[in-house]
Amino acid sequence: MKLTKIPIAVDEVNDILPAEFKSCYVDRHRPLIIRGGVKHWSAMQWSSDEYLLKIAGDQRVKVDVFPLSEQGEILLESGNEAVMSIKDFTIKFFQETHGYYILDQNLPPPLYQDLNEHCVSSVFPVERRRTFWWGKSGQRSFLHYDDNENLMCQFDGEKEFLLFDITDFNYLYPKDTIDYRSLVNLEQYELSQFPYLAKATPYVARIRAGDILYVPCYWWHQVKSYGRNIAVSYIINESMEQRVRVTGRLIEAGILPVSDSIRDDLLNIIALDETPSRRNALLKKYHREYQQQQGKSYYPHSLFHRLIEENLFDILYGHATY
Repeated sequence: MKLTKIPIAVDEVNDILPAEFKSCYVDRHRPLIIRGGVKHWSAMQWSSDEYLLKIAGDQRVKVDVFPLSEQGEILLESGNEAVMSIKDFTIKFFQETHGYYILDQNLPPPLYQDLNEHCVSSVFPVERRRTFWWGKSGQRSFLHYDDNENLMCQFDGEKEFLLFDITDFNYLYPKDTIDYRSLVNLEQYELSQFPYLAKATPYVARIRAGDILYVPCYWWHQVKSYGRNIAVSYIINESMEQRVRVTGRLIEAGILPVSDSIRDDLLNIIALDETPSRRNALLKKYHREYQQQQGKSYYPHSLFHRLIEENLFDILYGHATY
């Protein structure tokens, strides 16, 4: 990947207790690799096509189909979706004209039997779903962020995540005011076209079969796969406490286009000795009063509406960024 700064390696541990995971990583909004965190799970058998076909070959899944360039690179912008059985997917998997990728697919029910729970998952209040990823070398994602906590469990192959803290938001060129994707392709870009990208601080995490990667909500990331590649994401709704925490970090970083006095008012609300829900309600009230007085919003991106305005019902039933 073409970067102006050398990426910082994400922290790694071989084991960690839930209390330490929460205080040192979730509460501090920092990513973490847990080496070997799922190496004893039955899902490690998914490295075998024969095993997967035996237990789930007839399951129908959504597959993203991408044409390949003459150089064999996946053309992300030209993909489409198809529905097929896992058996048919394994047949098409090796085609040379297209890339076939199961991504962000709800985990087929027969595969649940092979999953366990790592102790760190007890830190999170609500699990939204578990998603299934199956691809191969060279497949990559857009640079984007997700509005959820993610425990990515790798069962075959390797993935490399290039990550950016949410506080680098203004340097990462969101496509527009409502999109969760960046205009930048980190594989090939001209710095003259995206000069602020040089100010962003990249982090790198390379995970292999048996590892877990914690990706904090709203961290930007681009992912590249190596080898036959299978993983499951434990998609977890962020807590209200985490939403308020992220809002505070964004305000401190100067992402909101407001005066210093308004910025200080908002940070004072976040620092109050009140429940996260109460502080969130006060942030909403402040924004509503500002709109009434000024006739406009100070949210520069829908991210802030998501963090401050949406309620639990919206999160559980009406919203997902991917």
